Amino acid sequence: MARQGVNIAYMAAALFVSRFELDAIAREEGLTLNRAPLRANARAWSLLDVGRLSRAWTAGETLSEIATRLGRTRDAVRKKRASLGLPARQGPAEAEWTAADVTTLMEHRSRKVGLRRLSKILNRSVGSLQRKLITMGLLADPQAIPSDPSVVLTWEQASRLTPHQRRGRSWQVRNSPTGLVVGFSRKACTTRWSVEMQHELAMRHFAHQSPDSVAEDFLLSKRTIVSQSGWLHLPRRAKKNLREGFDPSLSEVYITKMDYIRRECLGKRGFFFWSPRRGGRFTSRLHQQSAVMRSGD
Repeated sequence: MARQGVNIAYMAAALFVSRFELDAIAREEGLTLNRAPLRANARAWSLLDVGRLSRAWTAGETLSEIATRLGRTRDAVRKKRASLGLPARQGPAEAEWTAADVTTLMEHRSRKVGLRRLSKILNRSVGSLQRKLITMGLLADPQAIPSDPSVVLTWEQASRLTPHQRRGRSWQVRNSPTGLVVGFSRKACTTRWSVEMQHELAMRHFAHQSPDSVAEDFLLSKRTIVSQSGWLHLPRRAKKNLREGFDPSLSEVYITKMDYIRRECLGKRGFFFWSPRRGGRFTSRLHQQSAVMRSGD
């Protein structure tokens, strides 16, 4: 914490020790502590909240549970946890690799089978396969972006590519609670909107995440996000209420508050859009436009 520049007041609150004890440890270790005065604004983290965060994180509570407890977003809790230097959670242990698994991996790689397809054969994640290939020396640079188009890129990897370079590739959406994956077609920087994509866009919209932040998390253009929001009939929002982070718990709150429901268009089966429960439309703008185009008006 001292090397990261965490304020001594926050350190004391997170570690449940006094400042005198921290001073003594710092003198023994030759560390310099940050003694800058804390900010005094409404959204600044109080010492009580820092202590609650540290205690809840150590007890094993999830980000969502801690965010609800403290009245903050998951992003705010995650960033504060990282800035305090609290240890990250360890994921579930991977199944041990057997000789048969390694043989199967090598045989399919020699036939140039994609990692995404191979992950289903071996019942392992793509990340697990990549880590095994790295340890076997078959992937020279762990930080390199995989050239295999079947590999789902992380958001960090995809963000380093230009839109043209992302053609034919798929990547994870940042801060997605469902692990949503999106991608571009091979011939253009366009994406086919699935029901899952439309649902998450609606949840982010009702949680008052700004279009710029949604576009950055999806790695799509703002124009694409705003256009799709229009097709889904998502309600307008005041600019003063927009926020950068995505808090899934706010979606249901505002959906209930606005009394919106998800309807299936009567004119275009399989297409769903959002409208008020009372007095809302039953046909989508997409169907109305196509009907106008067919009529020639």
